[in-house]
Amino acid sequence: MPDLDDSVRQVAVHVLRHGPAPRGAVARALGLSAGSLTRLGKPLLDAGVLVETTPVTDPATRRPTRPLDVVLDPHRFVGVSVTGTGAWAVATDLRAQVRRRAHRPLTGTAPAQVAAAVAGLVEELGGPPTGVGVALAGVADGAGRVLQADALDWRPGVDLAALVAAHTGGPVVVDDDVACLAATEHWFGLGREQPAFALLTLDTRVGYGLVVGDAVVRTAGPQLVGHLPIEPGGPRCPQGHRGCAGALVTVPALLAAAHVAYGRPVTWRDLLVDAVDRVDRARRVVDDAAAHLGRLVALVSGTTGVVQVVVDGEGADLAVVGYESLQAAVDEHRDPRSPAVEFTVRDPDPYAWARGAAGAAVVEFASGPRWLAGPEAAH
Repeated sequence: MPDLDDSVRQVAVHVLRHGPAPRGAVARALGLSAGSLTRLGKPLLDAGVLVETTPVTDPATRRPTRPLDVVLDPHRFVGVSVTGTGAWAVATDLRAQVRRRAHRPLTGTAPAQVAAAVAGLVEELGGPPTGVGVALAGVADGAGRVLQADALDWRPGVDLAALVAAHTGGPVVVDDDVACLAATEHWFGLGREQPAFALLTLDTRVGYGLVVGDAVVRTAGPQLVGHLPIEPGGPRCPQGHRGCAGALVTVPALLAAAHVAYGRPVTWRDLLVDAVDRVDRARRVVDDAAAHLGRLVALVSGTTGVVQVVVDGEGADLAVVGYESLQAAVDEHRDPRSPAVEFTVRDPDPYAWARGAAGAAVVEFASGPRWLAGPEAAH
């Protein structure tokens, strides 16, 4: 399909994110006339990128219409989340809907070993896909090279994309796991309904993603928000910052506080169960952390203007069990004239990070020339 312009791509991406959608709804969303949509949609239909579905009644015009949808079948993506001990993988379709899952421990953390583990999971999930996404806790340069990955003890400059591609033979996207999650949440999650939101992930660190104006804002480091000062007299994080978010609202931070409160080690699950059961020492630990999280949310909302916040990660249940303290802190630290902050809390799931990686691969694929050239060119 020669000479594709931005308008054609906007139609295709809109249908991918929001379809199946009546033609009128697509035209209204993109500010197009019916004639312009027909002109822009024809090459997409001819190339097998879009398809017309069963006729329905357009809810806005009450007229019969044949909704547009993307062709999902030819495309398959694999996303892999790599930690210091294992790798979780999912196979998805073009809308990042999970079809299969797999997991395997790492035999070692050397780059070649990690690449082999990723390639093995790709093979286990069905062989060469349209695209592969790899997510890890660290910093990547956008070209597939990992600049920092503490859990893997890697030195800067590991070209993980090239190592994986040598096994799989196809395009590979490598990025920070929070950046992958933000991209997927934008295209296939809350971003379908809200043009602006913040993503906060809570686990061994605090991760941060931002979407404004229906576009992901690339930050210098998704993990840097974890070092914003929240409580001047608070404990120190592993990097020595006193009272930063990472020292107050991560899972290790809460378990350390619980250890002191209980006088013995406590599991994350037991801490939350005790807090729900109104056990005083558990309640204090959870409520204090939730209030600190509320201050962080107020800071993020106040500086960006977003009022939609997604909380994800292993520690996301803090926002549920400690909701009253969380909301009270948000209200206390924001202008009372500001719109209320609304929370979306995702269920903790290690495969969610893998889906984020697959979604990042989908975004890369759909933003390039291969998809719009048709299924045969994509493979």
